[in-house]
Amino acid sequence: MAGSRLEKFGTIFTRVRDLIRGGVIKYDERPLWYDVYAAFPPRDAPLAEKEHDIKPVRRILYPEDNIRAAFYKTYGTPRPMDLTDQDSVSECQKFILKYQQLERLGKHQEETALFEATAKALQRDGIVLRKRQPPKQETETTDLSQEEQRLEKGPALTIKLSDMIKEALQKPETEKP
Repeated sequence: MAGSRLEKFGTIFTRVRDLIRGGVIKYDERPLWYDVYAAFPPRDAPLAEKEHDIKPVRRILYPEDNIRAAFYKTYGTPRPMDLTDQDSVSECQKFILKYQQLERLGKHQEETALFEATAKALQRDGIVLRKRQPPKQETETTDLSQEEQRLEKGPALTIKLSDMIKEALQKPETEKP
């Protein structure tokens, strides 16, 4: 028939050529690029078997990435933004711009002081930033053991699978169905 659909075997050109030869595609219905490719084939065939140089991906960090990380760590994700409005700027981006502006002025030596000054400056501009709430730690309100808590939920929830298996094994052979 027309051959394999796997891209590893042949190129798209050879696959289309074989489809034309096999009569699956009429010659008059060939793709527009077919004649151009036939007239000007590439120097090296674009096969999947060709070895490519695998280069490690460099980590790209910009100076504002550290500011952004500190912002999200401190304030979390403030609120959703409208992505259809191309003129809108996220609160994080406003924070970064203000941070860089204050950094250029050079009034603050430490990063923490500059970070706090940026938050105050944005607050003066009308942007309210709420600090992230620390994760709540679950503490038991009562000193009940786990067994007592299970018993309070109901008798059906207190049955353990291991108890059921032990009970089934202890029954004499005559009682088993």
